[in-house]
Amino acid sequence: MVDEDLIEWMPGANTAAPLLLLQGTGGTNQEILNFGRRLAPQSPLITIAGRQGSGAERQYFRQTAAGPTDPQQVHNEAAWLGETVTSICQEHRWDADKLIVVGYSNGAAMAAYGVRAGVIPGQAAVLFHPLWLPVAHPVSRPGYQVWLSAGQRDLLVSVDTVQRVQTACDQLDATTEMLVTGGSHMLTPQEVLAAQTWITQNT
Repeated sequence: MVDEDLIEWMPGANTAAPLLLLQGTGGTNQEILNFGRRLAPQSPLITIAGRQGSGAERQYFRQTAAGPTDPQQVHNEAAWLGETVTSICQEHRWDADKLIVVGYSNGAAMAAYGVRAGVIPGQAAVLFHPLWLPVAHPVSRPGYQVWLSAGQRDLLVSVDTVQRVQTACDQLDATTEMLVTGGSHMLTPQEVLAAQTWITQNT
């Protein structure tokens, strides 16, 4: 599959902040675009699928209990995502400086990595149940805003793991907010509504 086949977008108001949507393992472009439209009805939407695996195994990086299997691949993927979304925004005259990156699980981990490494542009991130990825050289992001969520019954990504991501973002001089629900790894209506409200109020 060529890189162009991994990318889809939906138009929106040019004055609205564009969203970069990064899906969880095995997610599809259409699913995440529909989800993005619920979060931000007026925004241009961009989704870029991961280049690791295929079908139900497609993801941005391969993960084991000990961490990512290839840290260099993680960095390369994040840099590619940043370059690609910047190019798409330029092509459509969307403001990449206003970009909001939204990720779930594997995609949220990649989003958090890209923000902390300074390779994903924009003003804000919405991170649903992000896995932890170490960043060798974090870049300060003063004024950046991050919203995170976790589930107390999530057996894949613990609340402690999401708090670790939040702390790492705090250390970038970003402003963070975290929601903990009683749910599992699946998103709850409470999370979706809270994220939608946060995007409306903070961008």
